[in-house]
Formats: sequence, C-alpha cells, structure tokens
Amino acid sequence: MNPAADPVVTAAPATGTPAAPAAAAHGLAPLVGDPESFLRSHWTRTPLLRRGASADAFAGLLTLPGVADLLTTRALRLPHLRLVRDGVQVAESQYTGVRRIGHGTVTDAIVPEKVLSHFSLGATLVLDAVELLVPAVREVCGRLARALACPVDAVAFLTPPDRKGLAPHIDDEDVFVLQLSGTKQWTVHDQLRPVPLTPGALPAGSLGPVALTPLLSPGDLLYVPRGTPHHAASTGGHSLHLSIAARRPTLGALTADTVLAALAAAGQDRDLDSLGPAEETGARYEATGAIGLRDAEDGTVEADFGRFRARFPAVARPVLTRLAAGEAVLAEDFVTTDGEGAASGVGPSGGGSGPLGQLLVRGALLLAS
Repeated sequence: MNPAADPVVTAAPATGTPAAPAAAAHGLAPLVGDPESFLRSHWTRTPLLRRGASADAFAGLLTLPGVADLLTTRALRLPHLRLVRDGVQVAESQYTGVRRIGHGTVTDAIVPEKVLSHFSLGATLVLDAVELLVPAVREVCGRLARALACPVDAVAFLTPPDRKGLAPHIDDEDVFVLQLSGTKQWTVHDQLRPVPLTPGALPAGSLGPVALTPLLSPGDLLYVPRGTPHHAASTGGHSLHLSIAARRPTLGALTADTVLAALAAAGQDRDLDSLGPAEETGARYEATGAIGLRDAEDGTVEADFGRFRARFPAVARPVLTRLAAGEAVLAEDFVTTDGEGAASGVGPSGGGSGPLGQLLVRGALLLAS
C-alpha cells in the first residue's frame, strides 16, 4: 500500500465532540472501527479507507453463488436489477421479458439468460434493494440505520474482469463500500462544495482533486460521503462489492416534514382573523430523545442532544430543563426577555433561523401529539 496515495486517516480525540452513543458503536464499529473517530473526522465530510483484518470479514453477507441464486431462483422484476456497460445504462428491454406468475402475467420480469449474456459482454450487474432479498444484509442495514438515525439500503455491484462500472459520478447519499469478492481500483476525489444534492455523472473537468486511489480487496471498506466524485474498475478478475447507502435528510426535506406535520396537527384550515392570540401561538413541541444539560464556565448552558451539542444563554435553562424532563413547551418559551431568540448561536453554525427552527430541522424537537 502506498501511504501517500492510499491513506487510512486516524486522529486524536478533539474536545467538544459528541461521543458515539451505544447504538452507533454497535452499528458502526464492525464497519469503521472506532465510531467516535469516524463520526468526528469523516462522517459527512471526508472519505475513509479501512483495510480488512481478514478477507472473510464480510463473507456472510453476499457471495457469487448468492448472486447467482438471486438471479436464477427468484422471480426478479424491475427495478430490482440494472445493467451498466462502460458507464451507460443498458436498455431494460434487452434483459427483461414476459413471465406468467400464478394466474397473472408480468412484462418486466428479469430474464437470467439475457442478463448473463450482457455480463459476458462487459456489463456490470447492479442489484438494488438487496436488503429486501438477503436477511444478513437487511440486519446490517438495520443496525446502521439505528446508529445514524436515517434510512439505509444496499446495492450490490458485480463487474466483469477489467471493466469499469458506472461513469464518474456523485451520489446523494453517504456510501459504505464493502468489497466482497475480487478486487476493484477506486478513484475518490475531494467532496464538492457546496455539497450538491442531485446525483449524476460528471465530466472529467468537474471531478476536482483526487483524495484516494485505493485498490479494494475482500474485507476492505471505503466510506464515500455525499457529493464526493468517484469511479471504479475491476482489476484482473471479477469484482463483487456491496454499497450500503445512508440517506441523510436534507434541510429542505426536514423542513417539509415539519411543515406537513404542523399542517396535519392543525386540523381543518381556518380563517386566521377568527383565531385568538392563544390559538395562533398554541403549537407545543417536545424533545425526540434524551437531553443532557451542563452549565458552562462562561455562563451559558450546554445541551447534548445525542447527535450534536448546542450552547444556549442562561435564560434558556428553564425551557431546556422542561424539555429534558419530557414536558412539551410552547414556541414563545424560546423567546428571551429582550425579545430575541433564546439561542442565537445554537449549534455549530450559529444564528439566523432562530433556536426553535434549528432544533426542529436538526431533529431534536417535534410537534407534540
């Protein structure tokens, strides 16, 4: 391994970084080693390469015979399977057909013989939603979803010898690549900024500086954050890897969910002019999980929400104490006596949208039922 081109990053603990909870340790440790170091130094920001202690580290998840079994003994239909050749999608009509199932007929059934024919010509086989087909993969996805508090699914890629799979591209999710069989040469670039939220192929001139060029062997893991350009090709023989995708919510998605929840809680639409002041501001909010409180030396209150920490002025302690005790609070409880937001510096980025809005979009609060 060339340390300059193929680094495994480690770092000493930094103060002010939230510790990995037990759920994170349980779901992340088998993949990334030290969960706290991963969450502090890599999660959402920088790639991570972790060499496997054994070539059999992921052997129980999916094998070549397992892929053959899924292809030949399951009644697979679109969109469970895709074919990609030299970075271009193969037309679905070239590997699907009509199949009778019971008393019905489907027209999008996967035809194994056609798939294998395209594979022999250099097409990469892409199996989507593997967690729905393989119990062991479903278990890993479930543990990771609980650790990262977001939906997680899995995609398997089987690439013929000396072929590239997808064209250079970015994903809109964070991907944990588990090399299962064979080897694959990866090129991972620096994460684009601002982080793009739309997945797709990129021209060579838009890829940016190269961050890693690892050759993955069975048992190795590569973490690629959202918005990080990457591409790969098999070397020598075939390559089988599993991409486990963590689909972190975006600010827009969280805001939309919050607004929809508020609309649902409001019930039937009403004329604003007919509402009294108490009705207009009567929405109540509660914490989504445990909150730890600590009085800092500078007079502020530090609140630990599990996945992040935030500092509030001392005047906010009463409302935070109520939230920590499981009580529901009103929106106006977040307003200080001088009429400003109770925490203009909530979270690592500070100010702008007010404490209530920031805690809502970061998933720390929700509308009380």
